[in-house]
Amino acid sequence: MTEFEVLHYIYLKMFYAVVCGLIVGLERRMNFSPAGFKTQILVCVGAMLFTAIPTIAGPMMVSQTPRVIAQIVTGVGFLGAGTIIHDNSRSVSGLTTAAWIWFTAAIGILIGIGHGPAALFTTSTLVGVISLTRKVEKKFFSSSRHTYHLETSKVEEVDKIKKVG
Repeated sequence: MTEFEVLHYIYLKMFYAVVCGLIVGLERRMNFSPAGFKTQILVCVGAMLFTAIPTIAGPMMVSQTPRVIAQIVTGVGFLGAGTIIHDNSRSVSGLTTAAWIWFTAAIGILIGIGHGPAALFTTSTLVGVISLTRKVEKKFFSSSRHTYHLETSKVEEVDKIKKVG
């Protein structure tokens, strides 16, 4: 592909990736959650570009697209894992942020393989569903927002041992 053909191939994909990342980033910022605008846009655009690069590189590389997608999923898994925090082995937070990062990468992949309108629909739908479930969660389960307490007898036993010792 010539430079002009690459630009023509990428510009609409880039638009979809930025818009989808922005939509997810807005949801995250409006709820004072980590991984807002910049992170979500970068994850979406990055996944889109990595997915589109084999096509841009030529026929010999197109067959590598499934491998590239698998590597995106693995890499984004590490990025998401970095957002998960364990506090004294009793609570876990950041799972929703990790899931959003994973989802945003999937949207970028969908755009990279040429399905921008479907990605925009999926992003808008999921943001709507998550917003609705957040309202339901606040109304019926208003205890702790994004922290899940792990209740295990082993944790309690360790605490007792620490207090005695």
